[in-house]
Amino acid sequence: MVRCALERRKKSHRRSCPIVPAILFCSALCLYLAVPAQGSIIHYLPLDGPAAPVDVITGTTVTNFGAVPTIDRNGAADSAYEFNGLTDYIHAEINVNPSTLPQMTWGAWVRSDIAHTTATSNVRAIASNDNGGFDRQFGIDHRVGNEVSAFKGNGVLGGYPQSAGVWYFVAVTYDEPTQDIKLYVAAQGDTSQTGFTVISGTLAVVDDGHDYIYLGENPYTPVDEYWDGAIDNFFIDNQVLNLDALAEIATNGVAIPEPSTWAILLLGGSCLAGFRVRRKRP
Repeated sequence: MVRCALERRKKSHRRSCPIVPAILFCSALCLYLAVPAQGSIIHYLPLDGPAAPVDVITGTTVTNFGAVPTIDRNGAADSAYEFNGLTDYIHAEINVNPSTLPQMTWGAWVRSDIAHTTATSNVRAIASNDNGGFDRQFGIDHRVGNEVSAFKGNGVLGGYPQSAGVWYFVAVTYDEPTQDIKLYVAAQGDTSQTGFTVISGTLAVVDDGHDYIYLGENPYTPVDEYWDGAIDNFFIDNQVLNLDALAEIATNGVAIPEPSTWAILLLGGSCLAGFRVRRKRP
C-alpha cells in the first residue's frame, strides 16, 4: 500500500510538472510573434494630424513644408494631409532608388482638388524621387491625358481618368530584374480586385534619382509639380505586390509589422531563463 501510494505521488508529480508545458508555450509564443503580418512593408506614413507626419516603422526623418491636416476619405478630421498645389510638400529621408530597392511597391490614398480637364495643366506629383530622368514618381500627368500615371525611366506610364474631389487608392510596382512596371488604381467605392484598373509597362534602365523622396511635389528643382489635394496612408513595400495584396491594403489598411525578431528571441530567452530544469541524480 505504501509503495503504491508513493508511485501514485511520483506519477502525479510528473504529470503536473509545469516546466515542459511552459517551455513549449514560450517557444510557441516566440514563433507566433516573430512572424509579422505583412513584414515587407518597410515605410508607412499614416499622415494623421495634427501631430507632425512620421514614419511609424523606421522613425526616419520626415519634414513637413506647409501641408495641413484635413479630413480623410471616411470623413475623419485630421486624418490626412492637404497640399495647396503651390508650395506645400513633405520631405522624407527614404531611398527608393533601384540600386537600393530593385523591387518595390509604393502607394497611397489620394484626392485631387483639380478637375484636370485641359492639356495645359501641370504635372502633379503624389510621391517622387525624380532628379530629371523620369525616375520613380506617380501622380497626374498632362502627357497622358491628365490622368493618374507613373514615371518609367524614359517617359510616362498611364493613365487612369480621375474626378476632382474623389478618393482613389493608387499604387505602383517596380521590378528592375524583369523591367516591369505596373500602375494600380481603384476608386473608393470599390477596392475589390475587380474594382482595380491595372496598367502595365516596361521600365527603362536609368540612373538613380535622389536618395530621398517628396510627397506632394517633384524634388527636381527646375520643375514645379505640386500636388493640389490630399494624401493619406502612404506606404512602401520592398516586394512587388500583386493585385490580391494591394486590394487587401486598400480595403483593410496597412498591416504594421510586429516587433523585430531579435527582440522576440530575447523574450523567448527570458521565458526559458525563468525555469530551472533539475537533473536526475545518477
